[in-house]
Amino acid sequence: MHSESNFAAHTAVIILCLNAQSYMQQLLQAIASLKDKPGKVLFIDSSSTDATVTMALAAGHQVHTIKRTEFGHGRTRNFAEKLCYEFEYLVYLTQDASPQSEDWLNCLLKPFYDKQVAIVYGRQVPRSGASNQERFAREFNYPNCSNRTEIADLATTGIKAIFCSNSFAAYRRSALIEVGGFPEQLPMGEDMAVTLRLLQSGYARYYQASAIAVHSHSYSVKEEFKRYFDIGTLMNLDPELNRARVSSSSEGLRFLQRELGQAGGFFQPLASCKVLVRTGAKFAGFWLGQRHQVIPTLLRRRISMHSYFWSQ
Repeated sequence: MHSESNFAAHTAVIILCLNAQSYMQQLLQAIASLKDKPGKVLFIDSSSTDATVTMALAAGHQVHTIKRTEFGHGRTRNFAEKLCYEFEYLVYLTQDASPQSEDWLNCLLKPFYDKQVAIVYGRQVPRSGASNQERFAREFNYPNCSNRTEIADLATTGIKAIFCSNSFAAYRRSALIEVGGFPEQLPMGEDMAVTLRLLQSGYARYYQASAIAVHSHSYSVKEEFKRYFDIGTLMNLDPELNRARVSSSSEGLRFLQRELGQAGGFFQPLASCKVLVRTGAKFAGFWLGQRHQVIPTLLRRRISMHSYFWSQ
């Protein structure tokens, strides 16, 4: 068993990036400030045209460049795993996630002391200047208390038992390989899809609230529609995930009720109206995504947030 100070040495940190120059300074600083350095830092770059690659190389990290047409959420992460075959733990970051503190890596890896744990994901907090919508989404999905789930929890908590995010997550590589890696034929959601497979294989998922990264997005109504079209598509393409979603169908209603409450309800009709319009866009996008087979491919590309998926 690895000691806490020596977990990092057995870890590869993998960052997927494309024209990430504006994020690189914070990201590189988050790695450089670590008390215990990872065994490897690998950037998988989708043919950036800015200074991303130059900055990563100057910091002493490895870079592997792929064509933009080769990118896929599951496919690219599986490719990175093969480039890090000598490491037992794989930490995946997206370029816009900024881990906090000089001990974030050990904190994220600590739950692996439990040999049943195969996936750990950290807490995401809103960026400075985030909208109320961003803040609420982060507070709802990433509370300040940790939790651990196994396959038995799926019956009671549904999709929350497998919720996680590859923007800031760590995997036990041997377990990841055992379940066949990340599913590749999905537009997004490869993280939850593989977590479900890990739980079905007897492993556990751990949410580590004390490992924190700044990461949030402000989506327009149009972007929410596109994002939920992809989520609907994901559920349609992965029946196991869809069954988990159905068993916790009240989760969306709970989110809406709490968001309306935060918006002020009847006392703030304009804010509440915006919440309802955005919720309507999500529902419409999701409904169409679950029926994507009857939509022409050209139109799918236009209404998808991950349009490249429909060209692969």
